[in-house]
Amino acid sequence: MTMAATAMVIASLGFAAPASAAIPDGHYCGWISPESPPGKVDDKTINFTGSLQCDGPVRSVEMTVELLYHGLVAGPGQTINGRTLFWENLNATQYGLGVTNPGTLCESGYYSGRATATIQFRSGTPEFITRTAESRLASLSCPPPDIPIPPPSGAVTVTNPGTQSMLKLDTVALQMQATGGSGSYTWSATGLPPGLAINSSTGRISGTLSTIGTYNVTVTADGGGQGSTTFTWSVRKESSCARC
Repeated sequence: MTMAATAMVIASLGFAAPASAAIPDGHYCGWISPESPPGKVDDKTINFTGSLQCDGPVRSVEMTVELLYHGLVAGPGQTINGRTLFWENLNATQYGLGVTNPGTLCESGYYSGRATATIQFRSGTPEFITRTAESRLASLSCPPPDIPIPPPSGAVTVTNPGTQSMLKLDTVALQMQATGGSGSYTWSATGLPPGLAINSSTGRISGTLSTIGTYNVTVTADGGGQGSTTFTWSVRKESSCARC
């Protein structure tokens, strides 16, 4: 990853906590990559990673990394994403955690990263260390938001009622809906289960289900344009139905 495009630089954000922790038995833990400021991964993504290095295994580490956005004039920062992980008894000496700007935020401007960790040493003494790093202006190239494309003038859209699942001998009263066109539709349907029919003026499907099976139903509305929708209608037997 090249940092030239964003001219990154390290700067303290005023946290007084130490950047490293000395373990009472002589071991040492310190930050690696929080000295590196947030950087561009691609034209839409800013990433910040915190990495901790100890010169011997510790009992547990809890680490939090945060990415902050400061706007175009490097004003007060606001946390836009953060992650926390906990490691225990891994017999490891290095730990790392990264965070990126969320998909809902693609803004050029100043970013900073903050990494904090609580280290539980094997001696039983916990230590808290923190480190921050700040970027210069980062320019992102964000695509324009998706704009819904309206249907062509006169197009008719029939609302899909979803899969219908009923019992044999059930009484049906399903009102179909449509938008667009003239608003006054002539309705028709194919594939309806036996016993059902659609009212050509109102679009209401009614009747009594008479035959078990699965049916693919297509309903069409015609009026200043034409539209249709297809859905499944399942007619099943109830286990206690003696007449089925």
